[in-house]
Amino acid sequence: MRWLHVGIKDLTVTVRDRGSLAILIAMPMILIVILSSALGNLASNLGKTPVAIIDLDQGRVGAQVTDGFFTDPQLTTLFLAQRMTDPIEARALVAKGDLAGALVVPADFSRRLDTGRSSKLTVYTDPGRQIAGTVFRSVAESLSTRVSAASIAARTSAYYVAPLRVRDPGFVYGVIGKAVQSASETSALSAVQVVESTAARGTELSTLSYYAGAMSVMFLMFGAMFGAFSLVRERDNWTLPRMLMSPGTRWEILGGKMFGVFMVGGLQFLVLFAFTSALGVRWGDPIAVGLIAVSTVAAATGLAIFIAAVAKTVRAVSGVAQMLIQFMAAIGGSFFPVSQFPAWMQPLHYVSVNGWSIDGILATMRGASAAEVLPNVAALLVIAAVFFGIGAWRLRWE
Repeated sequence: MRWLHVGIKDLTVTVRDRGSLAILIAMPMILIVILSSALGNLASNLGKTPVAIIDLDQGRVGAQVTDGFFTDPQLTTLFLAQRMTDPIEARALVAKGDLAGALVVPADFSRRLDTGRSSKLTVYTDPGRQIAGTVFRSVAESLSTRVSAASIAARTSAYYVAPLRVRDPGFVYGVIGKAVQSASETSALSAVQVVESTAARGTELSTLSYYAGAMSVMFLMFGAMFGAFSLVRERDNWTLPRMLMSPGTRWEILGGKMFGVFMVGGLQFLVLFAFTSALGVRWGDPIAVGLIAVSTVAAATGLAIFIAAVAKTVRAVSGVAQMLIQFMAAIGGSFFPVSQFPAWMQPLHYVSVNGWSIDGILATMRGASAAEVLPNVAALLVIAAVFFGIGAWRLRWE
């Protein structure tokens, strides 16, 4: 049971070190809150985008285009629209950056559509707000597509009325007007609707949920760095050689060191799990979460032995650990979702502990069972075995 005493000793030393606790516990808590607040959902970040609506037409069809920005619940959530009368002034405000965009309905818009002729809408966007400008332009295009149905109705009725050779122009315009009115009042302008749904299983994950998992995994890796520090420091202080003179074997000592790192990682995850759960994060099936957590901590423990074997000094531990941990965090999705990476780069996240662990955590948050995350668990345990095998082989004791 010598390994148990060595592990408990290392756990006690780490828990009593306030600096280590600040990095392993307090720092991820702070980053989870900051990142989830700063990088929230797109709609939340955009807020209500300021735009101008200029209706020079003042007609029925023009109103169908512009009124939605003031009455439609979805559009009023996205845009803070204001009515203006001067297109030149509106364009100047867009150019200055005061507005994200402006929509101009020309003066003869309704009349031209009612008589079967084409017309156009003018959209100004701020190039400095590409996302908001794209959304605004897409909405304008959608509205123009809807009112095009009225134009089609007008042109069709004009085509069939023309051969009748009716001398009264009022009769012709009346027929066209009724066709347009029918197209509008019978919901022909929105006959086809798009119903949006998510392809991912379960509910949509909040940014808080994402970074709760991503930051927890990254700082479990930093826990491995402290485990490597302990091993190298004791080797430099000749503590390890003196321990070899005791009745315990090298494997007992190494097992104790690994047990200490594993216990620190487990305690770290439990604290972060409790903290994020109090903030409202739903981690999912406890068994599935437990399997991912244990396998991730095991991989971090193996990483600690690997770093201690590769690094010759305490200073080298810091450099090697920072390089490995930051690299795995970057390609594994700890900073940004892997889906935002270029297509050629996305498969790289499978070569990191973070990639397999974060994928598993996000799956459990979406409702995956323990059986469904077993591939992630297996991959993490293989990584742990590889790290430990190389580390135990190359580790210097003196």
